[in-house]
Amino acid sequence: MKKILFIILLSNLMFGQLLNNQEPELKPLKKPLNISPLKMDATNIDSRIILDTARSKIAWLGGLKFAVSNHDGELKMSNGNISLKNNIISGTVVMDMSSMTNNDLSAGSKERLIGHLKSPDFFHVTKFPKAKLNIKSSKILEKLESGKYKMLINGDMTIKDKTNSISFEAIVNLDSDIKTAQGKLSFDRSAFGVEYRSEMHLDNPNSFWNKVQTSRDAAKDKVIRDVIEINFNVVSLPGMLSK
Repeated sequence: MKKILFIILLSNLMFGQLLNNQEPELKPLKKPLNISPLKMDATNIDSRIILDTARSKIAWLGGLKFAVSNHDGELKMSNGNISLKNNIISGTVVMDMSSMTNNDLSAGSKERLIGHLKSPDFFHVTKFPKAKLNIKSSKILEKLESGKYKMLINGDMTIKDKTNSISFEAIVNLDSDIKTAQGKLSFDRSAFGVEYRSEMHLDNPNSFWNKVQTSRDAAKDKVIRDVIEINFNVVSLPGMLSK
């Protein structure tokens, strides 16, 4: 038994010595390898921007066609997600039509106006509670100061389940941690099926305007403009999420 143990120990010692003779000696390099760190071009990253619904401001303006009378108010954003890649904007903004308010009338009058605007005569909010802007593309028109750009925004707007293309300009801040966009867009309400007292029907012999019990000139004082203006000042949450 002692002879067997002696042979095993001797074998292990010889095998260990053989490994020591075969293993190369590790020596430090005379010069460090010149490995450059990987650089990421942020403009090529498809990033998602979440809009701040609390801080973003959306204002509407509409009024009579021939008389000098305007109404204005505000809308709230339900949600907004914008993608930014190579300084090109795309994404979706959803508006809460039930949040519509009026700023220029007294309490009783503004309640009647908003109630009418939410009714089937206009935006039928109970049936169509959301309006949506789907931004499909954008183009930089001019670089301004402080990281801001004048941009042309192209997309589709959906109101009352009717969709039409739309283009508008905006001043967009692309370089700061919190992105902003300011501008104005206009749309023709009649293109979305909102035709109450619309100017588009003035020459239609079967329309409301040619059935009123008054003169045509008097009826014109009740014509509501087809074009509605939307002024916006949109603010994002800090940072971006990479896709």
